[in-house]
Amino acid sequence: MIIKDLIHLVNKEKRKKDRAKVVQNIAVGMGVVAVAGVATGILIAPKSGKELREDMKKKAINTVETLKEKVEDVKDKMEDAKEKTEEVNKEIKDGYDEIKKDINETAKNISKKL
Repeated sequence: MIIKDLIHLVNKEKRKKDRAKVVQNIAVGMGVVAVAGVATGILIAPKSGKELREDMKKKAINTVETLKEKVEDVKDKMEDAKEKTEEVNKEIKDGYDEIKKDINETAKNISKKL
């Protein structure tokens, strides 16, 4: 039963890592789409060259700030996933050590009976 629980924990952590990677990919995709949308909106707007450059600069700064926030969110989620993975790895190691100890004790008991 312990081995089944350990396998379940490993699979659970693998799924968490996969989800964190998906979140990271989504954040990057959102950033790319945001930049493309801002550029398209600015270039379509009927403004003078100077106004257009100022607007592009402001929107680029806003987009960079938004991307920085998204990246920080992803970093936080990745750090959480890392910490949880380390915890599960420790639990697995502890479980392995316990199983090993039980096997050794059982082997000793069997050898004493023989």
